[in-house]
Amino acid sequence: MRDREDRIRTTAQKDVEVIASFLLALNRADAGGMGALFKEDALVNDQLRDFWGRPAIEAWIAREVIADNLKIEVMQMFQHYRVTTVTGAVTGTFDTTGLPDPLIVNLHFSIVDGKIARLFILLDRQIDAFPDLRSCALKAI
Repeated sequence: MRDREDRIRTTAQKDVEVIASFLLALNRADAGGMGALFKEDALVNDQLRDFWGRPAIEAWIAREVIADNLKIEVMQMFQHYRVTTVTGAVTGTFDTTGLPDPLIVNLHFSIVDGKIARLFILLDRQIDAFPDLRSCALKAI
């Protein structure tokens, strides 16, 4: 039993190290450092848009992370069923029209064999918040 607990702690610590490396690379605008942390067949889902595989992810990093000068200030981090969630305030030079201030996002990381296999990025909303309607019109059903 003790051996199993030690393996779980070791795995969790390694996962945190990968995520910390990603966040440091993001804040340093190190595109190569960020890209190298992903598995070849990884998936990034950024606000419901999928980027499959390292080449697509590296293009996303260049176009939407580096070009927009994104930075994140970590507010909270927790693990639930091997998914590590980082909640943070994001800043950058992107269009913030219609976005909350501060812009708080949840980054949901799945780490496999020391690499990021999945990263889902979602706007953090309070339960009573209205949905983001910037890109769609309400239609009668």
